[in-house]
Amino acid sequence: MGIFDSIARGFGSLRSLSDAELEEEREALRLQYVDCGDDIARADRLYNELHRYDEEMTRRANEAYERENPDATTRHREHGWYLPNDD
Repeated sequence: MGIFDSIARGFGSLRSLSDAELEEEREALRLQYVDCGDDIARADRLYNELHRYDEEMTRRANEAYERENPDATTRHREHGWYLPNDD
């Protein structure tokens, strides 16, 4: 980890973490969230942090998919994105 990675990590960036580290830290946060009990402020803070981790994991998954499938296109149905064509 270089100097810029450690600075970015200090400001809250999750990009410098490996996938395994990201999953481990997210699981630790999830367990803290489950155990926070009646402390609503702490639960709210942990909930937002969990979503930050989820967004980073989703970003990485989307980038991996785009690398593996460079010519992929979004399918659009006649009646909408997710509606069936069985009129």
